[in-house]
Amino acid sequence: MLSYRTTTVALLLSAVECGAVFGQDLCRRVEDTDRAKLIEYVQKKYKAPTGAKIEIADVSPVGSTCFRKLVFQAAGGGAFRLELFASPDLRFLTKELMDSTVDPIVEERQKAEALAAGLTRGNLPARGKPDAPVTIAVFSDFECPYCARFTATMKELTAQELDKVRLVFHSFPLPMHAWARPAAEAAACAHEQGESYFWALHDFMFEHQKELNRDNLLGRLSEITKGLAGFDQSKFATCVVERKTAAEVDGQVTFAQQNGVNATPTAFLNGRRIQVTSVEQLRTLILQLGGDTRASATLPHAGEGAAASAKE
Repeated sequence: MLSYRTTTVALLLSAVECGAVFGQDLCRRVEDTDRAKLIEYVQKKYKAPTGAKIEIADVSPVGSTCFRKLVFQAAGGGAFRLELFASPDLRFLTKELMDSTVDPIVEERQKAEALAAGLTRGNLPARGKPDAPVTIAVFSDFECPYCARFTATMKELTAQELDKVRLVFHSFPLPMHAWARPAAEAAACAHEQGESYFWALHDFMFEHQKELNRDNLLGRLSEITKGLAGFDQSKFATCVVERKTAAEVDGQVTFAQQNGVNATPTAFLNGRRIQVTSVEQLRTLILQLGGDTRASATLPHAGEGAAASAKE
């Protein structure tokens, strides 16, 4: 087995052997045969879902070197997505390529700032005041029972506590869930017509999660939307059937994976990853960050086992 040090040395040697220091013109081309071998390896190594057709969606150079960043993803909008760095000879693959010319402290700060901004940027479904002192961003899956539990926990908060919170929803349908992906796309279709429509479907799917399946999902959602004032049923149906929000959901999945999210629910409170263990803990954190001096709590983070995620 190659050690981390051995792999690092091999990567550096292969960079020199392929003339990385002399510019991109001397870099080895990634041929179709190379792609096929790399895809086969990734499918076996990362146990891609059965039947999933994996493709290399992007090959891009790393700076002026012959290292490449490869993006593997499921063809046709599947949830599988993986970014790896390849050595110049395409022999070695690694998830992280460290640049010794970049200050790691500055790099980590920049990553944290980019994550915090991305958690609320764009046209994401959100509940609560835009200027609320507490923002909770959650990556969720409509078929995940732990996500339903998280939603129920949020509903236990009082109106006064919720007044301090803005909840931002990110779709992260897991590939092992049969109806999570169509549910995410349907919810996004509803969101196109208005914020309240998204949350109506959100609440319904979590409250009736045990009754739903791939066969009855869209029929049940159509029944619910009939009772929503001003909702355009025809527009919704077209959006769902033509999968007009597939790219939007893909974007949310990609953002999640790029930031280390691999399970649901994963929650971030004011940009920091947390583990929500109880309504009492959540209540204390909200009061503390909301300016209530009576509250006392330490905001957990990922380094302390704070990932609010449960693989389902």
